[in-house]
Amino acid sequence: MKRVAALVLVAGLVAAACAVPDPGETTYPLPSEAISWPLPTQPASSPAPCPISELQPVTLEWDAIHRAFSAGGEKLLWPRGFSSRKLPNGRLEILAPDGTVVARDGDTIELGGTDYEHVCRVGSVEY
Repeated sequence: MKRVAALVLVAGLVAAACAVPDPGETTYPLPSEAISWPLPTQPASSPAPCPISELQPVTLEWDAIHRAFSAGGEKLLWPRGFSSRKLPNGRLEILAPDGTVVARDGDTIELGGTDYEHVCRVGSVEY
């Protein structure tokens, strides 16, 4: 019984030692507000009307560990004025020029345009 009690005591001390942060380590709190995140956009709006053709839907994937964003593996240029932000909970949101959230990571969205580098419609809204 003494041996079991000693093992429990040692295990508790080891666990406590591992839980105490190193005083030399700096810990950073999570941000309390969303932070802006770079999003590739087109340099200018096209004077040509947006074609009625639909592109294949893409699924937005945000890898919070590697801080990488993918649009279904496609090289996607969003319409001019679009932006993105990372929320305190780690999720990523895509915003239209007016600040409306058009998609979040994990969403599958429909796009329109000549190709993924010339997107002029997100969902049913033309930009």
